[in-house]
Amino acid sequence: MLYSLIKPLLFTLTPETAHELTLSVARLSPTIGRLSGTEISDRLAIKVGSNLWKSPIGLAAGLDKNAEALPFFALQGFGALECGTITLRPQLGNPRPRLFRYPSEQSLRNAMGFPNEGLLHIAPRLETFNKSFPIGANLGKNKESTPEESIEELSVMMATLEDDVDYFAINVSSPNTPGLRALQEKSYLTELFSELKSCCKKDLFLKIAPDLEEKKVIELTELATEFKLNGLIATNTTIMPERGVGGVSGVLLKERARKIRKLILDQQAPLELIGVGGISNFQDVKDFWMDGGKAVQLYTAYVYQGPDLLKNINREMLKFLDKNKLKNLTDFFAIDLKDRQYILNQPA
Repeated sequence: MLYSLIKPLLFTLTPETAHELTLSVARLSPTIGRLSGTEISDRLAIKVGSNLWKSPIGLAAGLDKNAEALPFFALQGFGALECGTITLRPQLGNPRPRLFRYPSEQSLRNAMGFPNEGLLHIAPRLETFNKSFPIGANLGKNKESTPEESIEELSVMMATLEDDVDYFAINVSSPNTPGLRALQEKSYLTELFSELKSCCKKDLFLKIAPDLEEKKVIELTELATEFKLNGLIATNTTIMPERGVGGVSGVLLKERARKIRKLILDQQAPLELIGVGGISNFQDVKDFWMDGGKAVQLYTAYVYQGPDLLKNINREMLKFLDKNKLKNLTDFFAIDLKDRQYILNQPA
């Protein structure tokens, strides 16, 4: 209700100004997160990798790049939070304007370029954040760093943050840093994972692009399995040149992202898959569950719908459990996939 009152005002501002204003209020008054948010039932908790998420609905990276408003978002009704993308050194990102709305299509386009305050400014916020709430750090390379230098950068960041986060997501799939998506090649990732797996004891995920060929998606799935990563995050934003530079998220990404996620799940690899991209309601969550997935992340739909999105999805998940006489979601995901699909196919 509160968001529906202030959204018209926010949408008179440029997207990035509205984003910055919202984060400032969230940072200064985190208790507003409780007033506008929703409580999460213990019945919705699930295991993702080695961590217990409070629900299968997480906050995607990009909304709170600098981990400045984590206490606010923890009170909104998310099951886990992912901050970043964080780079070793502070980075201004690309010139403005670099964030664009498509309201009629419930989508965004961003050409941000990893603007963030850098590791040394962000690390203290993660160190003091509530350790009982699952938190992930999305890490990327500085724009001017070579691939070889980026491996050392990522290693340093992981070593610095290891005691303060629950998992890491490596971002080599943003379309907004020149040459970054080229790092999704097997040769680079083999060297990267060899280094990171030797020094990291926390869960490790790779975030991939939705614009890859099928054989490349399968190759990355096999590589993640070979190096015993905890999983993949699919997907990042998509390139749509007819819209302009940058990556598109929201409803415009939905079908492309779901196709990539289903391809990964069909490989039946021993990996977690966190689904992100075009998820905007409980039906989208159920579609992901139908394909074999479990946990998702939100960003663009949250921008358009606000906290009511989380209230609605959390309420629908509890109704789903009650209708099917299930104690909790952990019990649901313990069922064989074909039986889960049968349950999901029943009329609402």
